[in-house]
Amino acid sequence: MRRLLLAALVVVPLGQIQAQRPAPIYKNWVTFGMGRATWGGLTELGGQFTFSHQAGRVVMTGRALIGFDLLGGVLASDGAVIDVQDFGLMLGVGNRPGLFRYSIGTGVALAVITHQGPMTVDHADDPQTSAVGLPLEAQFFVQPLRFLGVGVYGYGDLNKERSFWGWSISVALGRLR
Repeated sequence: MRRLLLAALVVVPLGQIQAQRPAPIYKNWVTFGMGRATWGGLTELGGQFTFSHQAGRVVMTGRALIGFDLLGGVLASDGAVIDVQDFGLMLGVGNRPGLFRYSIGTGVALAVITHQGPMTVDHADDPQTSAVGLPLEAQFFVQPLRFLGVGVYGYGDLNKERSFWGWSISVALGRLR
């Protein structure tokens, strides 16, 4: 009888504790935006597209971003960087989504750098180089609706060819809160 009573005193509270745990949070969203990109002393236009999945406080993000010099194809000297791109997969941490959502992350990326090539009569031959990079990201969004948010996406890519960074004003769509 004592064993039964002891088992009841241990098992019942453990079951209640487990039942009181909050359900895991699973959220998915995409962001897209435009802003500024900086590399080698130049500040140009930049844009980004991301897909993020959040489970609890862990955020996984895939991204594609580009920084480009609008007039680089015409005014840049041979060999100058006129375009930077990043295709990355990152893992990070974030808060529990509510009116505000923020996260930071890092991972691995492929950085593609385009240099100004020699001008020819028909077209410019712009050589590209690529390198494995360390992508960095920070997201901060205000989410007034369950499916829509507006915020700032900050990014960087550290690589051996040409590191770059930037930010964009972005829109987030998806299951946000």
